[in-house]
Amino acid sequence: MTPDEPHETSAPLDGGQGLKNALRRVFDGQIPNYGDYNLVVGAQAAPGTDRDAGSRPASIGTASGRAFVLGYRWKPMELMIAPVDLTAITGAGVPVEVNMTNLAHAVQWDDGVYEVGTSTGRIFRFGVAAAPVLDIGPGSPLRLAQEEDQTDFTAFMDSFIAMA
Repeated sequence: MTPDEPHETSAPLDGGQGLKNALRRVFDGQIPNYGDYNLVVGAQAAPGTDRDAGSRPASIGTASGRAFVLGYRWKPMELMIAPVDLTAITGAGVPVEVNMTNLAHAVQWDDGVYEVGTSTGRIFRFGVAAAPVLDIGPGSPLRLAQEEDQTDFTAFMDSFIAMA
């Protein structure tokens, strides 16, 4: 190890409102009527994952993971799943709208991971942490404070699942 190399991994920095604003712009740029949605960031979860997505910070946006900006609104009840490339803070695919007209199923697994399926066969599995660490690029981990948002999202998903 040379003196220029870090001796230990640095703790994630607080992403603050600037990170939230950047993620809001990604969502707003892809979604019509974007102002109607509350947002949280979620990480794609593989089937059968054994993690508590709700309580400990998950690293999101690593090479093996995929991130979503999840927009949700209560009336009409709807979930918008927008893939995001965290290294560039840009959209990473076509957003998918899930509402009562195309919802095939919605469940929450014992490990806290949600699964939402559409009538066209699309299935999304994701977890939403209260303070996820977003891998914004090499050596740039940022913590996103979304504790209150996660609580509201959990209440939304409880209702969404009940209506499925």
